[in-house]
Amino acid sequence: MLASGATFLQQVTRIAVALWPSPLCRPLRAARVELDRSLRLAFRLASLHHRTVVLEPRRQPAEGRIAVRLPKGVRWGRPPAVPLPPSLEDSGWRGGDPHPITVMPQRGALANVWFLHHGQEALCLFLDLSGSVELLRYRPRLGTWTRC
Repeated sequence: MLASGATFLQQVTRIAVALWPSPLCRPLRAARVELDRSLRLAFRLASLHHRTVVLEPRRQPAEGRIAVRLPKGVRWGRPPAVPLPPSLEDSGWRGGDPHPITVMPQRGALANVWFLHHGQEALCLFLDLSGSVELLRYRPRLGTWTRC
């Protein structure tokens, strides 16, 4: 009985999220564009040059490395008040600082998770081994993660 109640609550939350439009704050929108741009560039360079490319937070760019820079006010990491996305709850991931992402020439990648936040809003970038990217957004008013 308790499980069906929890399932019902999740369904109601998903419907509310779908019906409740709320744009990302301007700094997180800019950060999302920067993440997209950096990942596309990394995959393109890796396939063109047949070499691995590394995306690194907070570093200076160098050969084979792309530095991801965030807009003012956006911070790396997940605030303590923001829960892990459901897809990461059982993964053992508890991370703090983001680790570099290595992109392979065949569109593969070393899996990694990056969290960004601006106040109570947060983004979660999850890159799996096949190179597919999932970008999630934490909606503080609803207390849930949604696809971005």
